[in-house]
Amino acid sequence: MRTILSALALMLTCSAASAAGWATEVPMSLIQYQPNTVTRSNDRPVRPQRYICVVPPRQSDDRTRPYVCRAQSGRVGGTCRCDNVVGTGRLDLDD
Repeated sequence: MRTILSALALMLTCSAASAAGWATEVPMSLIQYQPNTVTRSNDRPVRPQRYICVVPPRQSDDRTRPYVCRAQSGRVGGTCRCDNVVGTGRLDLDD
């Protein structure tokens, strides 16, 4: 904020001096705002696909959400297993 006010005061002083005829050749340059030059592009490397195993809970479990664990790549929809979970699940892609 101080920089803007200082630049504005300098500009007003220079313009007043040139209008009064004190300086005949005062170079006047306006400072222009330049927006952030960082641009986003789609050149980032593609994230590798991650596979998860989704095991539905048993009816005896007091749980409604499925168990989810990481899995090795394979056919989506195929069967898979999670450690320390009873039952088999279905292979899915992590979003």
